[in-house]
Amino acid sequence: MSGTMFWDLGGKHASRQDLLNVVGSVYTAVLFLGVQNSSFVQPVVVVERTVFYREKAARMFSALPYAFSQILVELPYVFAQAVTY
Repeated sequence: MSGTMFWDLGGKHASRQDLLNVVGSVYTAVLFLGVQNSSFVQPVVVVERTVFYREKAARMFSALPYAFSQILVELPYVFAQAVTY
């Protein structure tokens, strides 16, 4: 819905205000995607936190490889969303 407000905005570049409008629309889109990704990740993190604490207490793995694997798992989804955008 917010994308329709900025439809065909990239073709207008006659003044400084047009450029600022384009930059603002890109900023808004990136901020929206960040908030959307955060809201999708939060429930997963809440569920996996107890598993992480249990496995860390049992000395099955450390925090750094776990965090790296979580980032690695999310990369294809974020990349696909960025390409789609």
